[in-house]
Amino acid sequence: MDSPATIDAAAREFSARYEQLAPALCVWALRHVSRTVQARIEIDDVLQEVWLRAFRLRDQFRGDLTAFRSWVFAIAKNLLLEVQRSARRLQRVQIGDGETVNLPIDQLTASMTALSQRLLRDDGIQRFHQHLATLPREDQDLVSFCGLEGGTVVDAARKLGITADAAHKRWQRLRQKLHDDGLAHDWLG
Repeated sequence: MDSPATIDAAAREFSARYEQLAPALCVWALRHVSRTVQARIEIDDVLQEVWLRAFRLRDQFRGDLTAFRSWVFAIAKNLLLEVQRSARRLQRVQIGDGETVNLPIDQLTASMTALSQRLLRDDGIQRFHQHLATLPREDQDLVSFCGLEGGTVVDAARKLGITADAAHKRWQRLRQKLHDDGLAHDWLG
């Protein structure tokens, strides 16, 4: 069994990885929550719930930062599907009494709460989200698939029903436009 110091270090590393992609997850949630569940769930609840679920499953994850992004977004998508099906306010997952490892969970949860609240107040994220809403639907989806979720252009092309070449050119054009408009962020995939 790992020592508490090793577990604490792993928990901090997990949280640091999550913080790197949290801005992209925040924009994704702003886009999808309002459209998908019509404000039946608060964005900060989504961010915190995704973090809690991923944190609880962290021992199952093996891979690099790119795979981590896809893994976390899969958790986020599943969460929104659950909310859609239930059509009621999401009940927060409680970390069970059966937790045998002494983790600084209260500190980590408070840290993620602060992060989600900070992200929702971030002018850059809000500007990005507002700009995204002005784009044609296919461009919004391309930014979501490739830029926020970290998917491939080939997968995005398949989802959009266009050629991979067209999706690649469109994604390059969108990235350049975002850059020119001062909206290209390091958290975009």
